[in-house]
Amino acid sequence: MGAANLHPVHRHTAARRAYDTLAVALRILIYVVLCVIFLVPFAWMLLGSLREEREIFRYLTPFSWRTFVPINWTLDSYLTILGLNELGRAAGYNFGRNLFNSFIVSSAVVISSLFFNTMGAYFFARLPFPKKNLLLLYVIATFLVPFEVTIVPLYIVVRTLHLDNTMWALIVPWYASPFVIFSLMQFMRETIPYELDEAALIDGANYFTTLWRIIVPLSIPGLVTNALLEFQFIWNLFYWPLVAVGDRNLQVLQVVISGTLGQTQQYWGRTFAGSALATIPVVIIFLALQRYYMQGIASTGVKG
Repeated sequence: MGAANLHPVHRHTAARRAYDTLAVALRILIYVVLCVIFLVPFAWMLLGSLREEREIFRYLTPFSWRTFVPINWTLDSYLTILGLNELGRAAGYNFGRNLFNSFIVSSAVVISSLFFNTMGAYFFARLPFPKKNLLLLYVIATFLVPFEVTIVPLYIVVRTLHLDNTMWALIVPWYASPFVIFSLMQFMRETIPYELDEAALIDGANYFTTLWRIIVPLSIPGLVTNALLEFQFIWNLFYWPLVAVGDRNLQVLQVVISGTLGQTQQYWGRTFAGSALATIPVVIIFLALQRYYMQGIASTGVKG
């Protein structure tokens, strides 16, 4: 039976199936293109860290499998930045210690940030207070100020408190975040019924008990989402650690990676190896908490 002799309903069904098939194919194509755009540079960096230094840019053109796959596999770049060979010890590299510093700083900031920002978000989201919206406007306005504007007065404050050149200089300035306050405030407003607060107050609970016994357990997806974003933000900081800390033993990983690029010679293998080490913890943490992250993102967009 020809297409012209098909019943209109059948023609509509066939056209709909063709449209759905085309839409799925187009969606898959877009996903593949996005994966290539994001993963190919990372794969080239990761495999470049396993090559000899002279090989890294040797096979860029013409483009072939040699562009990605090392000819001579080696771990020399990793051994050097970790200070496990003579070249690394002579250069003073110890990226393992700097990796640990980054983890300690990022974790400390996340813990302190969630503690203080959760209380701030609870205040703005649930508690009655005169002119509260004006205070919220002020908090959001501080988020819009570029960091470059505040770095000099911030350094003066840190130095006055004798925190410069210590790990506290990398932690204390970030204990509060207007972005996290606003994000958690929205989560608490949209996903947690106000009747729970009223029931807790009727039962004799104070605001502090209501926050930590009711609001916080129900806000786990939002807390995890903001913890991941905050951890990634602190982990990738470069300019402030460079300014605030001069001791290489206390420095974070992002700063010491830049030290692999000299003025006369650039050691790209070491740079790629350091960047790979800096990427692994963030990827592992994100994959471990991905379920809560997706739940938090989805919940924030749902009105109560």
